[in-house]
Amino acid sequence: MKQDLTAFTHLLKEYIGFKSISTDAAFASGISEQVKWLTQLFEGNGFKVEILKGPATNPVVLAQYHVSDKLKTKLIYGHYDVQPASMEDGWKTQPFYLTEIGGRLIGRGIVDNKGQNFIHIYTAIKLIKEKRLGCNLKFMLEGNEETSNPDMTALVAANADKLKCDQILISDGEILGSTPTIEESLRGGGNLTLKFISAKNDLHSGLFSSGVPSATKELIAFLAKMLLPDGTVTIPGFYDAVDKIKPEQIERNLALLEIDNPMVTAGVKATIGKYDFHTMVGIWPAIEVSGIQAGYTGEGYKNIIPASAFAKINFRLVASQKPEVFVETFKKYVADNVPAYIDYQLSVDKLSYPVKVNVSDPEILKIMSYQEKVYGVKPVIKNVGGGIPVVADFKNVLGIDAFLISLGNNDCNMHGVDENFNLDLIQKGLQLSELILG
Repeated sequence: MKQDLTAFTHLLKEYIGFKSISTDAAFASGISEQVKWLTQLFEGNGFKVEILKGPATNPVVLAQYHVSDKLKTKLIYGHYDVQPASMEDGWKTQPFYLTEIGGRLIGRGIVDNKGQNFIHIYTAIKLIKEKRLGCNLKFMLEGNEETSNPDMTALVAANADKLKCDQILISDGEILGSTPTIEESLRGGGNLTLKFISAKNDLHSGLFSSGVPSATKELIAFLAKMLLPDGTVTIPGFYDAVDKIKPEQIERNLALLEIDNPMVTAGVKATIGKYDFHTMVGIWPAIEVSGIQAGYTGEGYKNIIPASAFAKINFRLVASQKPEVFVETFKKYVADNVPAYIDYQLSVDKLSYPVKVNVSDPEILKIMSYQEKVYGVKPVIKNVGGGIPVVADFKNVLGIDAFLISLGNNDCNMHGVDENFNLDLIQKGLQLSELILG
């Protein structure tokens, strides 16, 4: 039976309205106002709230509600920070004003991750008022998921007693079409910046062209050697630790293509790689060049040989690989393959660890039965190409697998323009949350 969403959307509109953008310090006031709003919401409904702080990142809101010592304790993780968004990006509506169009709610963070964590917050408050909450509950909402929170590992370790629980739930992803999912694994990885320097300053192309090296051309050549057009990485040893792909994994992933077409969702004309799409994205590692900057890109032309160029490189690793091992392998590859006449600089961003969850856990099987009841179809297991760094922290520090139960539609366009949440899936998410928490 569908719920009246009037009260839900009223509060969610307030939640979406905060410009809690963690990637830009100019939005610090949006972060602080968001934390204040969450604190008041939780405290106003009987939760005890504590703000956890690391040395470099935004506050973490920890809200706890205790029902009985006889009940198990569930911890729900989410994040209140969002990606940047503005009308200049091409949004049809103001990104920080929740709008309903064509059976979808549109707004920055509606799926990633405010809308999804708010489904559980709203459900918990409803069950508390109705005296039907069937577990002790903790919410942990952080403000730096989008910046790979460098403080989170230490925060989890320092507050392990406060975070003690029997079960961890995270809803921060997408289902396949209208088929519910349980996520078995997340890729880990990190980011690198590689800068090439070929001269002390940009040089006149008429006076020096063909006679001296170009940082731009050398960087492009390096990247083209490292990454083949089909995505294959040529770095020696890159695939050594990867588990052998099993036939049953291929079969399962091919079946997922019958549920949802990634080419349509992504708006691409082809998929690439030696395996099917879901195998390549879920259980195969990858390197992507996420950005290149070199030379003059303004109006008109500047006839130069750029003296420097840099690339942003994102790498995704699977459960059997270790990020720190890859970084050392990459450093060696750079040292061995950059020409002697090119100086280079290499910097490494925070690393995150891949994880794999035991999807045969009895509690996961129970949740899967709830999914089938709500969605009317058996859930599928999928491997996810992205990562949620705190999942590895929970595993390593608390010794608990996080259950990854996505609620969002896979055409939600998270991180993009017109991020949206299908209203029918919101209804189903609320029903599922009530079964899990009730």
